[in-house]
Amino acid sequence: MFFTKEERVAQKVDENTTRILLAHGSGLMNALIIFEKGQDPDQPILLHRHQHVQTTYVLQGKFKFVIDEPDNYQEKIVQQGDAIYFPSDVLHGCLPLTDDARLLDSFTPEREDFL
Repeated sequence: MFFTKEERVAQKVDENTTRILLAHGSGLMNALIIFEKGQDPDQPILLHRHQHVQTTYVLQGKFKFVIDEPDNYQEKIVQQGDAIYFPSDVLHGCLPLTDDARLLDSFTPEREDFL
């Protein structure tokens, strides 16, 4: 299936974050996440979890990521060209450190809550 740029809808997640679904189907989903402003690296990172396996590719900018597995807390600064893998149901989150920072997120299965 084709998903043209003209058909995509930007979804405002919060005052700093916009999500654009790029393509989805048969248990796979790709989304572009855009963060307007970089944040203070010392502020707390809001963590979340979901059943979906996720990979994230840093398209632009720098981020502080946290992955909080039982007995394995990881915190790392990542930048353009880096990628992250998140197993199902693992606490994780990120903080954009630069303006106009962008991520390409992939999920399996599809995130029904994004549709």
